[in-house]
Amino acid sequence: MEFIKKNFHYLLLLSSVFFLGNPSKFPSDDGFFYPQIAYNLVNHGFMGFNDLYLTNGFHPLWMVFCVVAELINPSDKFFALNILWLFQVLLVLFGYILLEKTVFKESKMGKILSLAFYCLMFFSLGTLYLIEAHLTFFTFSLIIFFMCKRFTNDFAFGLICSLVFLARLDHVFVLIPFGFLYWNFRKWSIKSLGLMIVGFLVLALPYLLSNYYLFDNFVPISGRIKSSFPDFQPDIHLEFFPKIFVGCGILYFIFLCFNKKDTYRAVKFSFLIGSLLQLIYNLLFQSEIGQWYFVSQMFFCGLFIYDVANSLFNKTFEKWSFDKIIFAGALIFVCGIAWLKLTTSFSIQNNVFASHSKLEKKSNDLVRQTAQEFEQEIPKKTRIYVYDFPGKFAFYSDFNVIPADGLVANKQYFNDMKSGNFKNFMIKNDIKYLLFPTHFHTKHETQGFLALHVDSRTDDYVFKLRNTLRKTIIDSLKESELTKIKSYVNPIKTWQPQYDSVSVYQLKN
Repeated sequence: MEFIKKNFHYLLLLSSVFFLGNPSKFPSDDGFFYPQIAYNLVNHGFMGFNDLYLTNGFHPLWMVFCVVAELINPSDKFFALNILWLFQVLLVLFGYILLEKTVFKESKMGKILSLAFYCLMFFSLGTLYLIEAHLTFFTFSLIIFFMCKRFTNDFAFGLICSLVFLARLDHVFVLIPFGFLYWNFRKWSIKSLGLMIVGFLVLALPYLLSNYYLFDNFVPISGRIKSSFPDFQPDIHLEFFPKIFVGCGILYFIFLCFNKKDTYRAVKFSFLIGSLLQLIYNLLFQSEIGQWYFVSQMFFCGLFIYDVANSLFNKTFEKWSFDKIIFAGALIFVCGIAWLKLTTSFSIQNNVFASHSKLEKKSNDLVRQTAQEFEQEIPKKTRIYVYDFPGKFAFYSDFNVIPADGLVANKQYFNDMKSGNFKNFMIKNDIKYLLFPTHFHTKHETQGFLALHVDSRTDDYVFKLRNTLRKTIIDSLKESELTKIKSYVNPIKTWQPQYDSVSVYQLKN
């Protein structure tokens, strides 16, 4: 009974159960890259998203979990999602337990509010499912636990840093302040530095060298495509989430400056500074940023929420059972958001804080539904070139999907995507079909996607193909050069409302 009384806030994890009602409704499309590649690796011995290109377009540590899930999967392909869900819930649970042993020790109210925030971001909103985010949460908790306990095992510190790095590579920025802080603990000893580096390289070096050997570059192909470093992004502006995290980061920095009694202030400062470094890098140099780029910022927001609650709410509130009232409200809220995600087209960026799309009742995921409808028109195992949402389309069908953006391809794909060579690329690689967006609302401008620009100013659309690695238009196709097989209602209208349908085409002979 005492255990339940102390740990009732963990019931907030019930918000994750809604995922099991319809796994396709929750994750971003990129989340399906991982189980698709893991499925191909385990069942076909090929580390590729499709049967055409070997790829390293993923963060390696989470892929290990995905491969394990597929290896122990006792049922069909789709059951692996349930195993991955369990892994992700456990990673958040164990990560939070580590935080409770250090930075979340005192305030019951702080524990409720911080865990409610994490459950909202990692479970209720759903975007981060199947992505490396939950694993990253655990690795952050692990390194903070290590630092707060002031352990002095240099090799172990380096090894934990490598786990943070391999969980998501751009979190190397988070490690930089931690490295200096830990080395300061160790009195700037050169021997300690050497052991830290050795511990880091034990796991990180084989990964980096294998990348270079197989793919001619130390970083994944997806990172090379999205990064413009050392050139700034041509269009830098703050969207909803970056604005929130920049504001919270500044406020938390000011809060820590005044909260001098905090035992773990140096550790929190280090994490906050590293996270802001990562945020600045991504805003300046990365394109097509998704919510999974902001996990370190979500993490420090949870720390901030706890610290504020710990400062504002004293033991008197808990004696009045005020904490239980807050818990009940938080549980209803996080489960309510998850229920909306399960039953509607709920999107915080598109139909809550913006009016890009309508909040509509939808019990099915339209991408999954459309992918399965394609199978009535197109032979199974066929290769099809897809302009967007390739993850769900591939996972929920039997096609070999070639994503136009090349995020899960390799250098051969971009060598094939030469100027004026797109038709030959299709013929050479036996790609039978193309999936393009159609029926745009505006006729006076070109519509841009990562790998495709569509000139819709005339009835004869012009599809301009883009090499995303070299960031150049390499070829174009007029709609009149294609045979339309069938059109379908735009399955991602919630996020891309500017067109009404997608169409399957074949090249004309």
